Amino acid sequence: MSARDMPEGGATSAQHQAYIYLRDQIQQGHLKGGARVKPEDVAHVLGISRMPVREAIRQLDTEGLLTIRPNRGAIVTVLTPDRLVELFEMRAVLEGLCARWACQLLDEDGFDELTLLLNRMTRASTDLDQWIERHEAFHDFICLKSGRPYVAAEVRKLRAAAEPYLRISQTRETAMADSQRQHTEVLEALRSGDPERAETVMRRHVDSTASDLIAGLDA
Repeated sequence: MSARDMPEGGATSAQHQAYIYLRDQIQQGHLKGGARVKPEDVAHVLGISRMPVREAIRQLDTEGLLTIRPNRGAIVTVLTPDRLVELFEMRAVLEGLCARWACQLLDEDGFDELTLLLNRMTRASTDLDQWIERHEAFHDFICLKSGRPYVAAEVRKLRAAAEPYLRISQTRETAMADSQRQHTEVLEALRSGDPERAETVMRRHVDSTASDLIAGLDA
C-alpha cells in the first residue's frame, strides 16, 4: 500500500476500502464525469454496509472527486475547461512554491532518489497505469521534500482531481516525450540550487500540462 492509500483520520477499514475503490474507479476513468454513485451499489460490490460507503462519498466530495447534490445523491464531478484552468492555477502556485522550498532542502541523496524516480517513470512510458503511479511519486517526493506537509497534501488532492483528464492527455502521440523533457527540466532546475528557477520551471510544467488537458477536451 502506497502512502496515498493510507487511511486518514482514523478511518475505518470498510470506509477506507470504499474510498479507495471509488477513488480508483474515478481516476482510472471507469466512472465518468456526471455518473451517479449509489451507496447501495458500492456496498453490494464490496460486501460492506452502506454507512462506510456514505462516509467515503463525503470524503471524496471534500476532495472534489464527487459532488453531493442535496436530496439527489452523489455524482462524479465534471470538470469543465474553466474549472480545470482554476484547478491548475492553484496547483501551479502551490507546487511551484514546493519546488522553491525543496530546492533549498534537497541534498545529494535526495537528488539521487529523484533521479531514480524520473528514470522509473521513463521506463513506464508504455504502461499508462504504471506511468501515472510513478508520475505521482515523482511529484509527491518534491512536495514532501519542501518541508510543508499541509501544502503537499493540498497539491496531492489537486492532482488527484485532474487524474482522469491527465490519462486522456497522455494518449496523444508526443505526450510521453514531452513529459520526459519537462520532468528532466524540473530536476535540472532543482539541482541548480536557484529557488526562483525551480519555482518558475515547475509552474511552467504545470501550466503546460493544463494547456494539453484543455486542448484534449476541445478536440
